[in-house]
Amino acid sequence: MLLTEIDQQFTQHYRQLLDIQKDIYKQLCNYPFKLDDNEITESVINRMHAFWYFNVNNNKEILGRQANSVAADFFTETVLLFIKSYFAKYPEVQVYSERSIVKGKKSIKPDISIWKCEELIGVLELKVNDGWKRKAIGEHLQNREAKIKNIFPHCYFGVLAFWNFFDTASPDWNTKYIGLKNWNAKGGIATNGRIENLIRNIEAKLQ
Repeated sequence: MLLTEIDQQFTQHYRQLLDIQKDIYKQLCNYPFKLDDNEITESVINRMHAFWYFNVNNNKEILGRQANSVAADFFTETVLLFIKSYFAKYPEVQVYSERSIVKGKKSIKPDISIWKCEELIGVLELKVNDGWKRKAIGEHLQNREAKIKNIFPHCYFGVLAFWNFFDTASPDWNTKYIGLKNWNAKGGIATNGRIENLIRNIEAKLQ
């Protein structure tokens, strides 16, 4: 058997993922989302665990890598899928990723921005964890919010982290700052953080 034939199972499966994603997105755009439930949150968590299941085990067990694949882009793509799907019912709303909110060299490009026509109504910054900033992450996010609201003062600003690093005793917890899981070696423990709360706050800006 030729090498390309041996590897064909992987390449075919990978190509099929696009059609799977297209079909899922089509269904989601007509899905009756329930913000009182946590099905969006659970779906995002499930996708992230699927990403890590393959990449972590592939890197460690097969490739012998000393580093793991970066999850930040996949996290953004995953959350973006569900945010776009939810707001598809509003023809006047557009959802973007990395779209500049101002022109010029010092442009600000939020991870996800939600627009009603040309008005920015919501911004979501996404973090897998607190990264290299660690204790300085709070100040960084506050500065980010200040810059955005200096241009669009009425827009909602929220931050979603997969691995929680926010103070759950803060009054902004689970309304503005949300972490989905607390880290442990067995895959983490789900918090009561809900992506649905972020969506509800953005949707309120449409009223």
